[in-house]
Amino acid sequence: MYSNRLITLKTDDGEEFKLYEAVIIRSQVIKNIVEDVARACNSIPLSNIDGKIMTKVIEYWKKHSEKGVSTDQLNNFDKSFLKVHHSVVYDVLLAANNLDDNLLRNVMIQEVIDRIKGKTT
Repeated sequence: MYSNRLITLKTDDGEEFKLYEAVIIRSQVIKNIVEDVARACNSIPLSNIDGKIMTKVIEYWKKHSEKGVSTDQLNNFDKSFLKVHHSVVYDVLLAANNLDDNLLRNVMIQEVIDRIKGKTT
């Protein structure tokens, strides 16, 4: 079980985000770092991810980590979350890939596919 310990994520452009361990372990990369350093790590550098995109990733993580949120609520959140410029979709997809967050990566890939097919604007 993961704790309520705060971990700092530091983006490529120097922004720092303090988040609970239970939220950030959605990323397999971060989860492995936390486990490998015997839980002594309090700050994790994130290369190739800027603060703007990490803010979007964290928004997604927090919503999908909330307890008691229904599937319908998450689906509505996801629809709203994806109403961004294509460059943001692409950058969040790259971040999800770099962080090894399969759920977020799959959501973003599906959005790219839908946009290519012309199903969404």
